[in-house]
Amino acid sequence: MTEKTNGLVQNKVITALLQAYLDILDYDGMKSILKEAGMLEFKDRRDTNPNEYIILSPFKKILFAQDVLLYNSFDLLYTIGKKFSFYLFPFGKNFQESIEELTQLIKTNWNVKILEKTSVSINLEIENCIFCSEIDNSCDLFIGFLVHTLEKTLSAQEKVDYEASKAEEKSFFLKLKIKKNNKF
Repeated sequence: MTEKTNGLVQNKVITALLQAYLDILDYDGMKSILKEAGMLEFKDRRDTNPNEYIILSPFKKILFAQDVLLYNSFDLLYTIGKKFSFYLFPFGKNFQESIEELTQLIKTNWNVKILEKTSVSINLEIENCIFCSEIDNSCDLFIGFLVHTLEKTLSAQEKVDYEASKAEEKSFFLKLKIKKNNKF
């Protein structure tokens, strides 16, 4: 039986996610996810060509293992998503460019569309989200990624809140709201 190739993912995406796990969950937490995924050999992924594409299934196995081990850990997944954004795009770029690049780094049947953009909010539609759980866990990792990706483009006096609403399985709408940070 041959494994169906349902997409491609660039190595730097996997490396950024593993680095986020390492920061938030430490080495043992990262290894636990990789062991659960049957991908323990990925623990030293930093040595691979970052621009090379591999088939999507190992990445999906890692995400599934994460969802099993971190089931209902919404705040933790959100924090991992923020770190994932930092490691994938460390030098802040335009929000729209970041979204477009991410959908090119993970080539599958998913889509992230900016429906409306104003000075105080961005409305997004995420279809067939690759990060949404197979076990009905929420998509807090990807929401954390999007929030932090937008925050990196703003001043220190601004922060991002969000509202998510489910459209259908693995698809949802997300409203990112830019607000003045009360700490300043």
